[in-house]
Amino acid sequence: MAGTGENAGEKTGEKTGGLTYPWLVLGVGAIGVGINVADWFVGDGRPQPYDVFPLLLVLWAAGDLLKERRPTAARAMRGTAGVVLFAAGLAVGVPAAAAAARGETFAWLDLIVGVLVILYAVAMASALAMRKGSGT
Repeated sequence: MAGTGENAGEKTGEKTGGLTYPWLVLGVGAIGVGINVADWFVGDGRPQPYDVFPLLLVLWAAGDLLKERRPTAARAMRGTAGVVLFAAGLAVGVPAAAAAARGETFAWLDLIVGVLVILYAVAMASALAMRKGSGT
């Protein structure tokens, strides 16, 4: 039975074409970015922190697509995506945490996103420290 997708040509050594997962994610992210830009023009013109998530999809998919041919550019794409994710998480998490500390009403989703982004930053910092400590 013939394989499909990325793994189809691995046994014979030939390159396979077609739609792969990173291309699909890149397309969905690009559509999301287009929708957000159109919404900024039609709506109130103020981008919200959640509007960056389609951009994150584009950056991570581009990093996946570039990792074999241009590893430095792929690392830069993923690093940029990490910084954008951290900034968006802080933009929604810090006001929610401040409102929770003051006893005001807040959105639980904003607080959870902020906490998850902080955990992501800690995990990435510890991975970087381990990589630097091992000398690779």
